Amino acid sequence: MTLNLFSATSQPATAPGAPALGAQRSRWMQQASSVPNLQCGKDEMFPLTLELVRRIGDGEATDLDAQPQLSSVESSRSWRRYSYALRPMGLIQIRKGVLQLTPEGSELLADESRSRLASLMAERIRLFAEVLGLLVREPLTVEEASAELVESYNLDWTSVNNTRLRMTWLEVLGLAEWLGERKQGATAEGRSLFATWDVVTPSALAMHDSGEAVEIPETPEEIAALLAHLAATDGAQEARNTYNIWVPSPKEDPNKIENLRTCIAAAEDQMEKDALLGFIADRFGLKRSSVDSMLPFMRAAGLLLEVRRGVFTATPAAKAWLRSGSDIDFIRILHANMKFVGELIRAAKANVPRNDVYREGITYGLNKDKVRWLTAFMVESGLLIETSWSSVQATATGLRLIETLPLVEPHLPEAAAELELSPGLAQTTSGAPCEPDKLSLFVESLTRSSVDPGADGAASGAAFEVHIESAFRHMGFHAQPISGSGDTDILVQWYDGNGSLRTAIVDGKSTSSGRVTHSNVSDVAIDMHKEKRSAEYVAIIGPAFSGDTIKNMAKRKQWALITADELGQVVSSAEALGLRPADVGMLFEAPDGLSRLAGLIDTRQRELDILSLVISRLKTESETEEAVSARDVSLIERGSPLAPNIDELLETFRLFDRLDLDIVRSIEDVQDPRYATYRIGDARSAAKRLRAIAASIERGL
Repeated sequence: MTLNLFSATSQPATAPGAPALGAQRSRWMQQASSVPNLQCGKDEMFPLTLELVRRIGDGEATDLDAQPQLSSVESSRSWRRYSYALRPMGLIQIRKGVLQLTPEGSELLADESRSRLASLMAERIRLFAEVLGLLVREPLTVEEASAELVESYNLDWTSVNNTRLRMTWLEVLGLAEWLGERKQGATAEGRSLFATWDVVTPSALAMHDSGEAVEIPETPEEIAALLAHLAATDGAQEARNTYNIWVPSPKEDPNKIENLRTCIAAAEDQMEKDALLGFIADRFGLKRSSVDSMLPFMRAAGLLLEVRRGVFTATPAAKAWLRSGSDIDFIRILHANMKFVGELIRAAKANVPRNDVYREGITYGLNKDKVRWLTAFMVESGLLIETSWSSVQATATGLRLIETLPLVEPHLPEAAAELELSPGLAQTTSGAPCEPDKLSLFVESLTRSSVDPGADGAASGAAFEVHIESAFRHMGFHAQPISGSGDTDILVQWYDGNGSLRTAIVDGKSTSSGRVTHSNVSDVAIDMHKEKRSAEYVAIIGPAFSGDTIKNMAKRKQWALITADELGQVVSSAEALGLRPADVGMLFEAPDGLSRLAGLIDTRQRELDILSLVISRLKTESETEEAVSARDVSLIERGSPLAPNIDELLETFRLFDRLDLDIVRSIEDVQDPRYATYRIGDARSAAKRLRAIAASIERGL
């Protein structure tokens, strides 16, 4: 289903406002993505909100860590924790360590009505008004409303919790009510109030023509000063850093920018380091050691400032971002302090593969992992859109933003140039059993036959089916053609990581138009084929897929839509990295299997890159007879494009032990493995032995 609040057949008596798309996008970016959670019972939510606002208005919230004595709940939390719920509503602000009411908070004191608070939340909280719009249209269960939001707004929500909390607030505020069959519908007051609200429609977040006039929020003065300095000061561009990026993003709170905003908001007033990191660990359910690396990033990104030893506060620019609530202001701050931010958007002006963006990032001194983080920020802020699991493109908003940013041309740092040109890293297929030219020809045939139904002189679509079957066989799957009337094209089977047999049916669609639409696919036939073969998964493979109908059908039916190019990329990666069918099999797992497989491929490639980096470092140090530890390597290479962390390096040394003891030699073994020292061993001979073993295995196959 597509969210439609404005159709002639479903709109309420008084239609809500539908501002221009540019205004809707600006509204979306200034809204908080998380719903305020007071962590109390449903009956306590509204009375507690009013009591907190009254007490703050009376000047009682002067110590953020104090716990107020409240009449509306049995046990209270600290003012600091309550501020995380009240601030997104726009009710309070922090000034010199004291909670104060905003004008909106004062308005709520003057009119302590549920409708007043509801309107404030509709203005400030993303998808709050839009959920009520769904209930105005028709009664829905939480699951139905959540599924429609996820599909219409392309959300990455993995549970219904986000929708449930919104619907709970609507019920608490008297705008929704429970009906039969676990459904909720809008009340009469809800329908009346919704008619006065503006909403953000799904079309406002879709890809738009690059020539479209787009409005972006005005730059706050503090952030504008940073950008002006970057534009006017010699050496400022080169001084932008490439520090490692890490932000909490657990499954229940996946929005990285929103989570970072929560972390910085905790330090809006001065806060000791241990208290800040402890808060982050507690808020996101992490080990304290896991968040230690976040502090240097927040400083390097220009968000946090050390005012005296061990005491930090949000920078003026970060406080301006907290006031505006705009994700674009966060990107502006990031661009002023870190390399390849606005330039990343420029690199994706046209639809480009992620790998091209990664390669561009190397020319600015960033490794793939850092570019992945920056890309995630851009997607969350609406400046990039994922056009497929492996490609991205700048939105009209992103293109408009970079017109206002001082950008710089790439300059390949010496270390990055060495990394990019390293044979062990650049040629991932070197030494692989299949010759690169042969593999390229194999992949090319797959792509070619996808748009030529009569390829190779065969019957319509037959050549494409043969190449699909060969692709899966090449990756180690058991694949057999079926291709009979009333049956699937190809049956694919493999054993997963637990040793369980998995089965998928694959339907190949070769079209001269280069596009597969819903008219090319029969869902009834595919369901019948799936049942006949007792298959768990379905994949449709074609040159490309056009139209929302087939994509929505695939999402509803849990089919994987895979282009020939994507399958070719997977074959190449499986060949280069030695991926097992148990690894590659996740591509069948709709809706995000391909995306997760891409993440696995990136991780495996990074592991190999780090392995090469460690060997190179050990070889360099051997010239001075120096033994080095994992800790030494992490310090030496922290400014390199890869910048491996200590855990990655320890795993690399453990891998050496598992592969061949001659690769590196242990010099000093100590209790803490971080400080155990090594020298390079007979690595070249060990590599030849491993290559000989691999060749023998291949001959046996």
